[in-house]
Formats: sequence, C-alpha cells, structure tokens
Amino acid sequence: MIAISCNQKPSEAQAPEAEAPSLYIEWYGDNEVANEMVTRGMGHIMNVEFDKAFVFFEAATQLDSTLFGPHVMLAQFSNANSENQEFHYARAKVLAADKNVNSKLFVSLLDEKNEKGKRQVLGADNHIIWKKMYENEPRGGFMRYWYTFGMTAEEGAEDALLKMLEDFKSEGRNYSAVLNNLGYFYMKNGNMDKAKEYFERYCQTRPDGYNSHDSMGEYYFNNKDYENSLLHYQMALDNYPAASNAKTMIAEIMALMK
Repeated sequence: MIAISCNQKPSEAQAPEAEAPSLYIEWYGDNEVANEMVTRGMGHIMNVEFDKAFVFFEAATQLDSTLFGPHVMLAQFSNANSENQEFHYARAKVLAADKNVNSKLFVSLLDEKNEKGKRQVLGADNHIIWKKMYENEPRGGFMRYWYTFGMTAEEGAEDALLKMLEDFKSEGRNYSAVLNNLGYFYMKNGNMDKAKEYFERYCQTRPDGYNSHDSMGEYYFNNKDYENSLLHYQMALDNYPAASNAKTMIAEIMALMK
C-alpha cells in the first residue's frame, strides 16, 4: 500500500507549524475505518490496480457519506455517460464545495468529458490541473506523483521521476509506484536495460501486488520473451485472480506459443 504524506489526515501532515497552511487534498473525515479504506484505495490507484481500488473507494462512501474523494475516483471508474458516472460527479461537486482549493481542483478534473464521454481524473489529459495542484502544495506526494506522471521527456520527465524517487526514499515514503513509472519511461524511450532494471526493482518492492508482475510481463512480452512474460502474468493472476489484463495476456501468449 502506498502511504505518503499527501494521503494523511491534516493533523498528520508532515509540515512545520511555521509554514503556510497545507493545501493537501482533504480526503478524510471522522470515520477511521472509512479513512483506512480511502488510504488503501489510493495505494492501489498509485499502483494501477484499479479494480481493487474500486472496492475500497466504494466501501469508503458506504461508511462515510461526507467524503468527496472516493466519489471522484468512482466517477473515474464508472462507464462513460452512465448514471453512476454522473451521480458520483455530482456528489463530489457538492461535498467539496467547502473544501480547500486543491480539493476543488481535484474535483474539477472531472468537469470535462473526453471524446468517448468519459470523465477522466488520471493521465496526461489533465496535466495542467495536476501541475497547478502541485504548485499550490509541493509537499503533497499524491499530487506530485500524478503531475510527474503526465510529464513528457521534453518537459524533463526522467529527471523529475528520479528526483521524486530519491525524495520519497529519503522521506520514508513508499516509492514502489515511482519505480513502475521509471520502467515505463525507459521502455517507451527504447532503453530496455534501464526498463528491466526498474521493473525488477518494482517486483522486489511489491512482490504481492499484481501490477508489478503485470508490468514485468509486459516488458518481456514487448521483447518477445514469451516464457518469462507468461510467468509474470501468471504471478499477477495468482496474486489477484480477478486481474483482467493478466487473463487476457495469458490467453494471447498461449496462442502465440502454440
């Protein structure tokens, strides 16, 4: 599970009293069990384990009806143009009305639909808003992570990712998701040796996750090493039997190996 300071309750934020008031996203309420569900959901979000994240965010809204953050994420996961998507979007807008500026910006990520009618929170499409949120509160790890996620190589993504990795390590934060992003950065830019290094480190730091092995499986698949790819996709499925992408890739690899 990713547990970083942006995801902490305001009383736990690691900011000296002399500094300006924190502008972390106000994820939490008074129900400690609901707060734990939110934290777990964010951990899975950071590691691209969306199907697991959905379960925890849904549980959080059932335990505490005042939380807006889970509604933002549930709108992200809902089908395009569906009643569920619009319900969660509307609830998030209402519940965040009296929150701080970054909480409102977080909800605003849902304001525009893409060409398929999807309200999208994560990814490069909302890069400008994530950048603004990060500039408002550079201590926020969650906002920093998604701002950096949307950066291009020309914008300095490599240096930003490496700096974030070192900062998270030195601050005692969970940095496994950053390893995953570095692996994909290097794979996308053709540096397969570096990509393999970071995907292997990701598997080592998150052996019981399913996205770590899914990423390693994708690396081997792209390099036409189908035996090792199959091995890691099977490990992903073993760690989470509902991992849909692993199921799809296992079937594809089996067909290629016949």
